[in-house]
Amino acid sequence: MRQPLFRVGALGLAVAAVLAASAVFTPAAAATAGDPSPPAPDQQTVKPGQSAGAALSDEATALLKRQDALLPIAESLADQAREPGSDIAGIELDVEAGVVDVYRVDTDKPLPLPAANATAAKVVVHPAQFSRGTMAAAADRVRRDAKPLAEARIGVLSVGPAVDGSGVTVSVLVGADGKDEELKRAAAVLRERYGDVIGSVRGVDRAPSEKDLYFAGFRFNDFAPWFGGDRIASSSGACTTGFAATLNNSPVMLTAAHCGSVGTAFFNGPRANGSFNPMGSMVWDHEGSDVAAISVSSTTNFINVGAAESPTQLFVGSWATPIVGQLLCQSGSFTGEVCNLRVVDTGQFQCLSWFIFCIQWQGPFADVINTAGSQAFAAGFGDSGGPVYLRTGSSGIAEGLVHGTLTAGAAAAFPAFVSPTLGCPSPEGFSMRCSSGFSFAHMPGF
Repeated sequence: MRQPLFRVGALGLAVAAVLAASAVFTPAAAATAGDPSPPAPDQQTVKPGQSAGAALSDEATALLKRQDALLPIAESLADQAREPGSDIAGIELDVEAGVVDVYRVDTDKPLPLPAANATAAKVVVHPAQFSRGTMAAAADRVRRDAKPLAEARIGVLSVGPAVDGSGVTVSVLVGADGKDEELKRAAAVLRERYGDVIGSVRGVDRAPSEKDLYFAGFRFNDFAPWFGGDRIASSSGACTTGFAATLNNSPVMLTAAHCGSVGTAFFNGPRANGSFNPMGSMVWDHEGSDVAAISVSSTTNFINVGAAESPTQLFVGSWATPIVGQLLCQSGSFTGEVCNLRVVDTGQFQCLSWFIFCIQWQGPFADVINTAGSQAFAAGFGDSGGPVYLRTGSSGIAEGLVHGTLTAGAAAAFPAFVSPTLGCPSPEGFSMRCSSGFSFAHMPGF
């Protein structure tokens, strides 16, 4: 069973006919070794029509400046949390307060901080029950035990660590009737099997079916070297390009794996004259992380930002790991750029295929919600594969690719941010196709 994804369904007979008449790509074999990696950081190709990204509001710029001062400490602590034997459970930013909250098991133990930034932010240590490593190991056990848990009538839909170290958050399927009793029973069985490391257990209804989406728009007149944030179309629908990368020393553009499969041909368009510009075919498809790579002739490290119909470009020179509390942006080809999206969790795994129990997991994902509230859109259908990034000065840092609605755990924690039925703009016109929160895939290796 899959969560609804931000993708486009059928494009219609007219588009299908155009694609059929376009150049045909020979299906390429999947990459046999390695994952996509960042391109050269100085790849700043300039081409006709490119313009610098519009400035953010003074308020947003001030927040990001405060966030910049916090990030070196937060990233250093996040690296420590991943080390074997670390007692750190999680890191959370409070940008407005200028605080880095650290959750750890041993609060009396010295906390190494980068010397150059040790006084740049207030670091507040909070007690945690479990370390990140302990929770990750327990979450892995739950994922591997999907079948025996299903035999015990517990359908685990998602699992991931809580940033405050209170334990693993597990989301289970519950029926329409007797929800409370089912949830109570599931929590008891999980804690009996795995111990107190099972923290919050949440009930989730079955997800609705995928929605049809719309066709038309701008960001359609691009050409090699390609930008991220472009509209891409294939025989199965339309999505968005993410970031430039290299795969086996060849240039590729990243997008969501659910937007196609190895051999799928992608086109940019429709162009101003109604035609589609051949881009390349998918040569690497990692369904387990929902990240894929499209082989192209050349790339640029710029992504489209700003409005969907009249984007400017932002240079993205590196990749990084998302951190809870961080404020990020996304720039989908349908919705355009949306910023002030707060990360509420990271490292989440979601059930991809369901048959009595979960037989295939997908992740790691992070979830974001719009800080403006549940009635403010964050992303929508058609933005799948689009760039999720940190704005830092006049450039950006890649943090992930738009995946779909909130993972089950985040959906239970922020139910008002789930439904993809908010009205939002797109080149096609205003329509009810967005949600105020979404999940995104971590960058490969991060």
